[in-house]
Amino acid sequence: MDDESGILAYLSSGTEIFSAMGAERDVVTGDEWIPGAGSLVTDGTWMWPIELHHYVKRYHAELPEDFLATMRSTRYTAPAVSRDRVEEIVRDVFGGLPFATGAGGKEGADGFFSWYLSYLTSQSSSRLLESLEAAGLKARHPLTGDISLFRTGKDGGDARLVRDSGDLADVLADPGHGEVALHLWFASDTFTILRVRRLDDETTVVVHELSDLQEPEREQVVAALVQTLDQLRDSCRGFVLDRAGLSPHVAWDSVICEGASPTAPLPDSVAVDATRFAQLSGFDTMTRTTYGHLAVFSRRSTEGARP
Repeated sequence: MDDESGILAYLSSGTEIFSAMGAERDVVTGDEWIPGAGSLVTDGTWMWPIELHHYVKRYHAELPEDFLATMRSTRYTAPAVSRDRVEEIVRDVFGGLPFATGAGGKEGADGFFSWYLSYLTSQSSSRLLESLEAAGLKARHPLTGDISLFRTGKDGGDARLVRDSGDLADVLADPGHGEVALHLWFASDTFTILRVRRLDDETTVVVHELSDLQEPEREQVVAALVQTLDQLRDSCRGFVLDRAGLSPHVAWDSVICEGASPTAPLPDSVAVDATRFAQLSGFDTMTRTTYGHLAVFSRRSTEGARP
């Protein structure tokens, strides 16, 4: 087509509403990888896979005349799509958005990354959220801008959606006698749930769920969390990384805060404040390294687990 360059520009200017990580091979020749293949793009009226650009450019793929007419009428620039329209399209295509569901989950059934931090204040909660966002984990959905915040009472039970989250940092700093749960978005279709509860007058436990995350998303999320934790290390009293969910996260409260010996199966890594507890037992089968004031115990690779 004479105006193929304009068509390619239009295909590149749409709004992405579903992000797929990784790449797929060219289905015609198999000799080239297409990054992000499977992602979906829209102009508010039409929707197309992001790899369509590749097939038009390389093979001059034929497109519907109505679609071409839309492109030409806009001078080859896809119009901006409002947040409400994006959400409407996503709901149309995928049904209810993931953040519309509860933040439930059985303890110990899925992987987690627990941090034991000095008592959170509004200021330190704000710093936590800023560090998470800088690492790529956002409290607002990247397409709709919505915040998914839930609250449970002391006795647990169903999580209630907090419709008016107010100042998010203040809510995290004051989870009450139960806990608050917040969705952190790594991509428009990938999230982890952050759970915050007060353990005592000095310690707040922040648990990042790793459930339903597949490779490579899980390791990318873990890497983002490690990057964040590095910024908060001075206020960290310890942490537990259990990718497979071998143990319930509350099993580590007494280990981290009281120096007790572990009674649950050993996870990937456990870190304890070595300045508070000189004698640490129960980690004989693990490798010890130093991370600032923390002693980090990791499962040995000879056991078949990640170092």
